Amino acid sequence: MDADAVGAITQLSVAQAQELVSLRLPSLRLDSLASLSPEVARILSTHEGDLALKGLTQLDDDVAAVVAQHPGALSLDGLTQISPAAAEQLAAHESFLYLDGVTSLSDAAAAALSRHSGPLLSLASLTEVSPEAARSLSQHRGRVEIGSLSVLPSAAWAREAVRRHGGQLDHVTSLTREAAWELASHEGPLSLNGLESAAEDVIVELSRHSGPLSLKSLCVLSPRAARKLLEHKGGLVIGDLRSLHDRSWATATLRKHGGRLDHVTELSPKAASVLAAHPAALTLDGLVSPGEQVLAALVPHLHALSLRGLTRLSAAEAALLSRHGGCALSLDGLRTLDPEIARILAHYRGNLSFNGLTTLDPDVASRLSSHGLGLSFEGLASLSLETSDALVPHGGMLFLDGLVSLPVDVARSLARYEGVMLSLGRLHDLPDDVAAALAEYRGVLSLTGVKTLSEASARLMAARSAQVVLTGLTSLSPVAEAVLRGNAMVELGSPHRA
Repeated sequence: MDADAVGAITQLSVAQAQELVSLRLPSLRLDSLASLSPEVARILSTHEGDLALKGLTQLDDDVAAVVAQHPGALSLDGLTQISPAAAEQLAAHESFLYLDGVTSLSDAAAAALSRHSGPLLSLASLTEVSPEAARSLSQHRGRVEIGSLSVLPSAAWAREAVRRHGGQLDHVTSLTREAAWELASHEGPLSLNGLESAAEDVIVELSRHSGPLSLKSLCVLSPRAARKLLEHKGGLVIGDLRSLHDRSWATATLRKHGGRLDHVTELSPKAASVLAAHPAALTLDGLVSPGEQVLAALVPHLHALSLRGLTRLSAAEAALLSRHGGCALSLDGLRTLDPEIARILAHYRGNLSFNGLTTLDPDVASRLSSHGLGLSFEGLASLSLETSDALVPHGGMLFLDGLVSLPVDVARSLARYEGVMLSLGRLHDLPDDVAAALAEYRGVLSLTGVKTLSEASARLMAARSAQVVLTGLTSLSPVAEAVLRGNAMVELGSPHRA
């Protein structure tokens, strides 16, 4: 009987087992045998070569006691777990023991297997063990082979991981302080890119490593851990830190990302002061509740600042932001705006963006109308006549690029708008009466979303003395196009003629 025939056996009687043993094969690989009686097991265990029982997916205690007496290598790779009682029986086995299908191991089973008498215990599929189980297995008299542990629970297993993988330990997702202490002594590059978080004492230990250290997935550090990592010598790669506690890490983060720091969710006043000196726009949309001290530190920043993560503002915070030295402030995370907060923010000397607002109260609009530069409300899909009238005195630029339709009375109100530019970028249709009303507006009129214009509306727009932007036109009659192109103040794209 050849090896393939042996491997195909699904059932085995006592007589058949005796026949197999009498063949004196170098190894018996009964990979299809799904069950085994104690009597058959007793006969198979007398085989003098290797014995592989991969087809067994469970192991009764009495069968375990019998197969443990097998004098050669024993493979039970079909088992995915093993009971403490079965492990206790198998511990008596005196040769190579392969349990390469086991994926989880209780502390009690690990303690039993640690007493295994053979030179090798193989648990190749085991990738996670508790610290207690790890301590037990480390006491095995021979050698223990375990899979690529994602958790290093002890110094002993850290040594084993380095022995097997060198410093390339990207599969590790967690480690104890003792394991970190062991890894820190590794000479040469150490890569732990699987660590997304780690206890402070773990980071403190790793900071002692003297070679290149890679922690590309690590994004969260305590203030103390961050300071200790700065002391690391030999080159350091780290993930996009969500918490910036000191000036050095703030400087390093700016060097890496420029001003786009949306991943930052926590900021100290010291770090904020470093960011405030950045000579370009800053995006800090991950900040939800930065606090007054952080906002105060950001005030000297002289460029555009985006804080879209803020969903509410106190009067004190609004007062601080109103003193921001930059040209633009985005507060698109606000869903509501109190009139008093609006009054305070109106003192800001740059452009203000409130694109998260879906409604705009006339009282709030009235408070904001004293603001002197751009106001953006791209979240508004409609505008009441009262709110429109309240915005009329505003003297800057007004962006209402969320409006999808415009009643003629609101259009007449907006025509009286006193600011230098009015943008209605999402209006696709422009009825003649609405076009006639908007044509009376005296500033720059941006209608980039309009797809088509009648000839009458085209004449009205061409007659304006201020610029009108109609770059979104896709259908236009030859007459309408000629009328519009006749005025240099009309900006057109390349429309398809109707």
